[in-house]
Amino acid sequence: MRHERSQRSNIDIEPEEAVAVNARFMLRTMISKPICLKNLMTVMRRINPSIMLVSEVEAKHNSPSFVNRFIESLFYYTALLDSIAEGMAQDNKNRMEIESVIYCEGIHSIVAAEGCERVTRNVPTSVWRAFFAMFGLVELELSTASAYQACLIVDLFNCGKSCTLDANIKCLFVGWKGTPLFSLSAWKFNGQRSKSSLSI
Repeated sequence: MRHERSQRSNIDIEPEEAVAVNARFMLRTMISKPICLKNLMTVMRRINPSIMLVSEVEAKHNSPSFVNRFIESLFYYTALLDSIAEGMAQDNKNRMEIESVIYCEGIHSIVAAEGCERVTRNVPTSVWRAFFAMFGLVELELSTASAYQACLIVDLFNCGKSCTLDANIKCLFVGWKGTPLFSLSAWKFNGQRSKSSLSI
């Protein structure tokens, strides 16, 4: 389902059918289009999934201040590039593509673009929490078993000691040497909306 054309009528849901939504690094792409993001959340609220999993970049890259964005991106991408360097050989083709295309475009968008051209606008979990509250979403606690499994997977890698897994209220932060990089959280609509307004 493409989020640009998401409509409740386009989704065929059987009676008593359970629906789960996996928003994996997708909501961040709509921060520069707040109307589209709010429309998507309205559709999700009507669908009322049993659970919505959200994976996002854990960073403050949406500040109107260039200096703040520069400093945040410096720390974030330093940790990200260090993790790639420790886990992949320098001549690895996948590594070269990730660094020269994906990360390069992200850095350029954060520090060298303005207005509609600045498409990389990551925000921290605290901002998403306030935004989700506007649509009646309640954060669910991740199970102890899932956290334990995550630790087991990290321990399988030689560089696992550099990977940090930290609980933040009810969500999980995945980081590198203490710098948070990504977040994983679970949500459910409770039928009550927050009366506060928020601009992401």
